[in-house]
Amino acid sequence: MSEGLRVGWFFMTGIPGKGSFKVVTGVICSCLLGVGCDKPRDQPASTPPPEESLIEVDMTPEPLPIAVNVAEPIIDKGSKVSILGYHQFISRGNPTGMRISVAKFREQMRALHEAEIPVISLSEYMAWRKGKKQIPRQCVVITIDDGFKDLFSEALVTLKEFGYPFTFYIYTNFLGGSGRTLSDGEVRALIAAGGELGSHSISHDFLVRARKKFATAQQYEAWLLKELKESKEKLEKRFGVKVSSFAYPYGEYNDKVISKAIEAGYSSAVTVNASKAGYAMKLMELPRYIIHGNDDLNWHAATSFNGVNVVAGGSNLLNPGTGNANERSKSVVKVWPENKSEIADRKPTIWADISRLGAIEPGSLVMKVSGFGRVPLVYYPERGVVVWDVNRALRSRECMVSLSMRKAGEEKSQSINWSFKIDRDAYYLPGYREKVAAQSAEAATNSGDAEEDGARRALPVP
Repeated sequence: MSEGLRVGWFFMTGIPGKGSFKVVTGVICSCLLGVGCDKPRDQPASTPPPEESLIEVDMTPEPLPIAVNVAEPIIDKGSKVSILGYHQFISRGNPTGMRISVAKFREQMRALHEAEIPVISLSEYMAWRKGKKQIPRQCVVITIDDGFKDLFSEALVTLKEFGYPFTFYIYTNFLGGSGRTLSDGEVRALIAAGGELGSHSISHDFLVRARKKFATAQQYEAWLLKELKESKEKLEKRFGVKVSSFAYPYGEYNDKVISKAIEAGYSSAVTVNASKAGYAMKLMELPRYIIHGNDDLNWHAATSFNGVNVVAGGSNLLNPGTGNANERSKSVVKVWPENKSEIADRKPTIWADISRLGAIEPGSLVMKVSGFGRVPLVYYPERGVVVWDVNRALRSRECMVSLSMRKAGEEKSQSINWSFKIDRDAYYLPGYREKVAAQSAEAATNSGDAEEDGARRALPVP
């Protein structure tokens, strides 16, 4: 007799309280299903069915991992930074080489504010150098040396007024030593107000010329490392902050001092060499413009970018971008996109109406845009309008524009600086084209050059 056909079977049963199931399997003789079988129905099958087996299957859902790609920041390496260096601030008496009057200091800070020159912290400059953060193309860092009490009692009120960050360098032998020096509580208050603490050594001695005091090079190097390292460690322990920047006393340093400063753990150091700090500047030789009392010589050099003194006259000819129509009408210069505005168009037309400035030397006009550098502007002298059509999509969240020019018959240049933001999400949302069209119409309206019938615009705008 031939063996009957067998049909496999299974079913699934839930297991209460668990996210799994049992799979029950078995075998049914084909003869029970009426399939041909040559054995009598009352005779048992030659092979008994196997015992049922249970297989536990885990049905718990698992989340699908999604790769997250973090976009790298777009870094414009063309920025220029002026690091200002101050020492003492006085409200009485006569200014000296290292002592500036409080009134003069406030005048300088106000000039920066009115000219819309951003003041950034030293840590922001370092983040830019590491490729982690974009900074404005023209900006300033404020530093104060030594640790005199008047930083807290006289200068802090002005720094707070304008919301400016600053870095202050202390030499530890001077800290809390007399009524002229900062106390621990005042140092903490300065840190809380946005100050970044840096080291100025232990003794404020000449770090290079001090070599003559020691019999051997080994003794000198041990002293040098102590001046650098112990001052850093003491300040960090005393105030609970990281100290990563050093100011060379009297601006004196050489390769040996630099190597010991790096060995001590500093990531930057400032000098008294008067020049701009760019992207390629050596981090242990950052230049500074030391402000000598009320003398404006270094101040003007520091606030002159690309040969243009942007604080000449105390303003860059633009109002602070309130968005109020009455305020815009008072502006000497009109620009688009408007200062501090936000637009949707990633390829806008950037223009400036400089007609109220009078005759301009066409060859003196220079426009620079963050991410592009100097751009090929078009000047319409009969209307006094400067225009540049952005030729590739703006990718940064914020865009900065600088326009410099020289009036006919004058030697000094003037600068117009403004910034605007890009609504990068608008491109992916419904109504993007309508939003761009509406903003373009607004640009034409704000230019004031629309013809009466509104059929065409004299000003070349988007």
